[in-house]
Amino acid sequence: MELMKIESTTKQEGALAVAIKDYLKTKGWNIIVQPMPGEPNRSNILATRLHYDEGGPRILFNTHLDTVPPYIPPTTDGKFIYGRGSNDAKGQIASMIFAIQKIAENHPEYAEDIGLLLVVGEETDHVGMKEANKLNLKPEFLIVGEPTEMKFAHAQKGAVKVRFDSNGIAAHSGYPHMGDSAVHKLIDVLHDLLKHKWPSSPELGETTINVGLINGGQAVNALAEKATASIAIRNTYPAKEVLETVKKLVNKRVEIGDVGMNDPVILTKPPPPFESVPVAFNTDIPYFDYRNHLKGCFLFGAGSITNAHSMSEFISIEELEKSVDVHVDLALKLLRK
Repeated sequence: MELMKIESTTKQEGALAVAIKDYLKTKGWNIIVQPMPGEPNRSNILATRLHYDEGGPRILFNTHLDTVPPYIPPTTDGKFIYGRGSNDAKGQIASMIFAIQKIAENHPEYAEDIGLLLVVGEETDHVGMKEANKLNLKPEFLIVGEPTEMKFAHAQKGAVKVRFDSNGIAAHSGYPHMGDSAVHKLIDVLHDLLKHKWPSSPELGETTINVGLINGGQAVNALAEKATASIAIRNTYPAKEVLETVKKLVNKRVEIGDVGMNDPVILTKPPPPFESVPVAFNTDIPYFDYRNHLKGCFLFGAGSITNAHSMSEFISIEELEKSVDVHVDLALKLLRK
């Protein structure tokens, strides 16, 4: 709840990073602060027990500092914690901090083998993880914290985000033949994308599409001169193939603007007795350059993605406490191999 009292919506993560840095230093952790280029008030945090040498610890815990807006301060009824970031992802930060501290205190022989990387910008452009690659971290195992209902994820869908720009000719709506509506063209394109039968996967299920943002026009009685829309496709097959399909369906009727994309990711199934499931949300994992060299990549956390990003976001205190033990147990199993 102390973490949640500090607003850290994307681009405003600075105060939270400072608070975590100061806290971890009091617990004996060595801290590297990595500012974002051109944004000195936004920083990644890397915590290791010893002075960091290139390559870093064998196990790297990771989650993100930023949350989606709007900021919602924390409340609790003694059983659940409510508010922004309770499960996505300040609950994960708290769980991982307690886990690494527990390992360092109870299993000091492994303290130098674990580290914690907290990054900015996961909710938007993954800029924090992209910048973190410059630290040249080369762990054997990556453990990422996201709300997975206490089950490990063995696969995650990819994401293709596209902005469309539609240009028209303004005219009086009573004389539509005198102009060309940018909104109408955009609606036609979006209709075709929404009605398209996207491929599915036995492992990941359906590829889904969402029109998240749409804007356009200048008056209700005028043909729109300009219009824009942004979509997000949760893909179950290669992102480049998805984008090619988008281009064919658009057929140059509108302009394709900014594009961000990554493929689905196959994750490591946990050792017994832990359960695993596929998930439909995106993470920073595709943007960690060393991921294909890992011995194992795990995705796990308390809380449910189904209430993350909502006005009713919450996490169970009992789950949160249990997640600490799961992180510790997994890390020790991996280190003792």
